[in-house]
Amino acid sequence: MSATSLTAYQLTELLRRVDPHVGRYSGTGFIEGVHLDYNGQYLHAVATDRFTLAAARERAVGIAPAWKLTISAAEWGDNVATLRAWADSHPGEADVHLTTGTEGLTATSRRGKLVIPASTGYFPEWRDMIRTALRHDPTESPWTGYDSKLLARWQHAGGRITIWQSSYDKPAVIYATNFVGLQMPHRIGDEESPEGRWEMWKGSLGETGPTVTQDDTLNHWEALDLEEKDHLVETYIEDLLKQTLRSTTDVFKLATGDPGALTAYALAGSQSWIAYRLLKALQMAAPDLLRKTLDDVTQQGESGEIGEFAADEAKRAGHDPQAWQDEYEAHLKRLAAGKVNAPSA
Repeated sequence: MSATSLTAYQLTELLRRVDPHVGRYSGTGFIEGVHLDYNGQYLHAVATDRFTLAAARERAVGIAPAWKLTISAAEWGDNVATLRAWADSHPGEADVHLTTGTEGLTATSRRGKLVIPASTGYFPEWRDMIRTALRHDPTESPWTGYDSKLLARWQHAGGRITIWQSSYDKPAVIYATNFVGLQMPHRIGDEESPEGRWEMWKGSLGETGPTVTQDDTLNHWEALDLEEKDHLVETYIEDLLKQTLRSTTDVFKLATGDPGALTAYALAGSQSWIAYRLLKALQMAAPDLLRKTLDDVTQQGESGEIGEFAADEAKRAGHDPQAWQDEYEAHLKRLAAGKVNAPSA
């Protein structure tokens, strides 16, 4: 028996990033699932349908040196979806423990236990395929082709990905933090060439025009990338510090004024300071996770539905947001009643 421990967030991320590559309708049983492979340092999740292959990894702690098995994602019994839903029902920081044995895979936590069948049978030698692809140097400018439907799968690989290819007929390598994938190109006919494409489009593009060198283009995009890389993080840091300073300054201005406003400013200042300290800690410990989280938060804020997101999170955490709202409204009524009765007190 082997056991491996990691957080619920790590397990969810592993399954989420490789799920688009599972060969669910391939008709080949051994690739109709997610392959879990622990090597003593990382827990890997691997999936392929022969057109693409994805391998994600997370650091984990185990009491045995290595183990591997495959969880089925077949239409008649999607155990991968079951495991992912179980992990997603936990707080992200909760510890989960994966145990292998004759029953398959057992996932346990403080909330309970989940047992799902798993296979120790054949799964493609994914390490050999990735090793072969990584050993070849990328070409400077490959003339190749891809299936656009398969390209959409890489949106879960990571916020920033790198792609290279050793030659036009070799798989493209997709790389992100703790993630590597392969995509097979489609065959290109002999009649296709860059020159042929120019002939087809030169009437729309014009036979002459301004020339932009490759180096100039690369330098331009590299400059933009460096400029935007930490812009969102720095913006939040600046805003939180501003809010902390403004709120604490207003606390002193209102020291002899409205007690309610005094409390509100003090609370805003302390909460902003807590958020700032947590943001800085996450910037040091997990910068990629921080950027992804701030990007999600920004999009949620722009949607104007923060209240709905907060209510959903409260329910998932086992709270009753409606009871909170009722209690708050009752508190406001008591305040109003107190102000009315104040002169005769």
